[in-house]
Amino acid sequence: MTFHPQMTSSIEGISLLDELRFRRWNTAITDLWHVECEEEAGGTYVSRAPLLVSILDCIGDTEAQVRATRNNVSTRYHKQGCLYYIPAGMEISSEFIGKCRLRHLDLHLDVDALENSLGNEIDRSVLDTPRIGFCDPRIMAITRLLADDLKSDSPSPQFYGEGLITALTTALLQPNQIEDPQRKRGKLAPHHLRKSVDYIEQNCGRTIRLDELAQLTGLSQSYFCSAFRESTGMPPQKWQMKARVERAKNMLKDGSAPLSAVALRVGFADQAHLTRVFRRVVGTTPGAWRKEQLA
Repeated sequence: MTFHPQMTSSIEGISLLDELRFRRWNTAITDLWHVECEEEAGGTYVSRAPLLVSILDCIGDTEAQVRATRNNVSTRYHKQGCLYYIPAGMEISSEFIGKCRLRHLDLHLDVDALENSLGNEIDRSVLDTPRIGFCDPRIMAITRLLADDLKSDSPSPQFYGEGLITALTTALLQPNQIEDPQRKRGKLAPHHLRKSVDYIEQNCGRTIRLDELAQLTGLSQSYFCSAFRESTGMPPQKWQMKARVERAKNMLKDGSAPLSAVALRVGFADQAHLTRVFRRVVGTTPGAWRKEQLA
């Protein structure tokens, strides 16, 4: 029987920039994706085969909250060079804060074929353990070679890719990763937090650059972003979305302003963007929320 990962997905605000490129190997299937993500875009994915996702390129002022669930939740914020290993049958979800262009390689592993190729059983405890947002230079280098092969107009011989996948699988099953490039940092000082929150809420109707917020506190952009998240439980961009929703609520209580006008006045691209973000934050649509308030 031909191997198929039987992956199901539900996405919103994510569109293809180039055609999907994929190749079937004896022990795996590789997919190369190049996509554009809108603000507050996201999706959920489940594969019946173990899945490795390698973030090859990420262009844009954004962060993505990634969760893998099965009795517990792991959350990290991905960057270029991060890897995600998701066991078979485990749901993974992602939510983008800010626009970006993303190129990633997905590797769906055929466990039975791998065991035949390696000549021994694979440790199932390793296969069943998710690893979210880790770094391993060996695996990253191999995934880039596989991606280059997918982009090429002259694909390499089958044994080339099979050798790469064998090397990658060996590294994956015997981890020697450099964990979490975004190391744990402290929280913002209370006066810095108050100053930052006030600035975001006063200017939430326009795009706020991360360097603006960092300059308010005299911190580097990476340190500020990490410390803000430690202090509030969310990145600055998500706090801004929350502030926009609060402004929208105040306008919706009036009852006369069209939803399209509300969306533009509080900083969303259009009514659909407002509805998508509002539903995620509040749990219902702007129209339904206004009806409840005016009832």
